[in-house]
Amino acid sequence: MGEVIGGPRVTPLRRRRLVDDATQSLREAILDGRLEAGVRLRQTALAERLGISRTPIREALTRLEHEGLIELLPRGGVRAILLDADEAVELYDLREVLDGLAARLAAGRADPGVLARLQKALARMAECVERHDPGPWFRAHGSFHGEIVRAAANRPLGRLASVVRLSIRRFHPLLLKTERRLDDAYREHRAIFDAIAARDAAGAERLARAHIAGAKAIVLTLMAEGDGHAAVQA
Repeated sequence: MGEVIGGPRVTPLRRRRLVDDATQSLREAILDGRLEAGVRLRQTALAERLGISRTPIREALTRLEHEGLIELLPRGGVRAILLDADEAVELYDLREVLDGLAARLAAGRADPGVLARLQKALARMAECVERHDPGPWFRAHGSFHGEIVRAAANRPLGRLASVVRLSIRRFHPLLLKTERRLDDAYREHRAIFDAIAARDAAGAERLARAHIAGAKAIVLTLMAEGDGHAAVQA
């Protein structure tokens, strides 16, 4: 009886782990430029690269397509999407709305635990500013925004925000080309936190939206100056 109950569960669980691992590996390769945007790759080659069969690769690629990181091509091909200025505008406009709503909702729902975690993320950001070290910045940045989205307690918002944040990550290196960007961004995040802690929903939304609008302006300016391709590849 134990074989009947336990047997069918092993393979699906193992395959699910393979799909999860393959998705994460390919996602990071796209975001850090190891899978170059615009270059056609074959699923068989990706499977060989990761040492797994094509079945989990296909499932992983479907997830990444939904995240807006790749496009599937005829005859089993795939390529990472090269974002242009129009797509950058679309992504940042969407994120502005999502982050604004998340901050508004979080201002009414954040408990002391949420505020403590936000302060911890801010402390890590402050260290990056003090040391002039952008390396850990985006991990702390991701924790900060992720905590706000969780505090908002809106599941559809959470799903959408996660996908948009992933797609926008390819523009992050470009933001760091702006002098004193970390200093400015830290102050903006600190102001968002203060509004949430004060339960100022309107203020939190306004500040969150202004932060994303400012980032969009920087990205578009540098892309117009010729740095856009480098940003997508970084």
